[in-house]
Amino acid sequence: MKRGLLVLGGIALVALFALLIALNPGEVEFHPTHLHSFRPMLGVLLILTFCAGGALVLLGGGMRQMSVRMSDWRARRSARAATQAAAWHHEGEVAAWAGELERSRSLMRKAWRRHAGNSPAALALASSYMDTGEYVAAQEVLQAALDEDANDADLRYALGETLRRRGETFEAIRMLETLRVRFPHAPRVLISLRELYRDAERWREAADVQAAYLESLPAGARAGEQTRLVELRYQAALALPEAADRAAALDAVVQRDRSFAPALVSLGDALTETGRVDEAMKLWEKALRAQPRLVLVERLLAHERSSREHDRILAMLGKHWDDLEGDGARLLLARAALASGGLDTAERELRAIGKQDAPTVQRAWADLHHHRGDHSAAWTALCRAADQLGAAAADHHCSACGRASESWEGYCRGCGRWDTYRAGEKA
Repeated sequence: MKRGLLVLGGIALVALFALLIALNPGEVEFHPTHLHSFRPMLGVLLILTFCAGGALVLLGGGMRQMSVRMSDWRARRSARAATQAAAWHHEGEVAAWAGELERSRSLMRKAWRRHAGNSPAALALASSYMDTGEYVAAQEVLQAALDEDANDADLRYALGETLRRRGETFEAIRMLETLRVRFPHAPRVLISLRELYRDAERWREAADVQAAYLESLPAGARAGEQTRLVELRYQAALALPEAADRAAALDAVVQRDRSFAPALVSLGDALTETGRVDEAMKLWEKALRAQPRLVLVERLLAHERSSREHDRILAMLGKHWDDLEGDGARLLLARAALASGGLDTAERELRAIGKQDAPTVQRAWADLHHHRGDHSAAWTALCRAADQLGAAAADHHCSACGRASESWEGYCRGCGRWDTYRAGEKA
């Protein structure tokens, strides 16, 4: 049927061509170029023009079909490459779990190179290097993968983490800050940035990032992070060079959390620096009533201005005796008695201390013997204290990690915790 139709169509076309020639026997002048010319019959010229148009249509259709086929071929090729890369990736993961490190890395590298933009394979390969501490190799892989796809957030985050582990804190911060511009509320970016700023002791930036992180959390998950924000704001306030600015910033921290003892102590210190001793004393006394702490008693005794104040502070100490650090409180009482000339009271308190061989206690005994004029006994006590010089002789120790300090500190740089320093001997 189709052949018959084709034959009939061909006959009709030939008849049409013949009719065109018969109806248009005249010759026309045709110039294909400016140098050549022909004089074909008009009918023949029309037929040739028609055939040329048909040929162009057929050629255009053929080229379009070829383009579609080429596109399909590329898609099939890309799909095959992706399938092969996925298979290598899977084999590499299995090899990694089996402990076949070199084989795993070889497969991951093939998976990464086989399929352009295969960031999961690059991430897995970099993770393999990071697991073994080969941070330079991990950085090279991630950087090369980022060169291929600069907008991949996972690659950028992983590179920031690699830089952090290498100790390149500034570069890690720069990398994650560029990521934060694109994803300002991404929790893991904010957490990593916060810790980087904390490691660099850039407390204000750490607090700002923590505030942004806090806003991204649901209400039920904010309690612990509120405390962390207070701690970072406290450190940022301490870093201010001017006492007045420091006092204002610390006051804001206290207003946010009145139970945070380091801020209460440090606010009083800042107030005394600006000459506002009365305000500092009132602040410390109020804090002592709310949460008895030996450091508050130390501060009050250090700034007392009369015997009446001295007696009132000691009365407050006695009222909260059961809540304070035992030997540390007795040592403080002994020192206060020595300062006011109460030698018998000082001796009574020193004898009540359990750790008599502690260097700080022996130094207090030396002071007592010196005040009584017994220089031989004083020298003996000093020698006993000298036998344990170093961290053991410090007045304050971190209750978490044991780090020593001659004076109280609100933050322990040894373990990174707040409000852990206590007076007395190391536990």
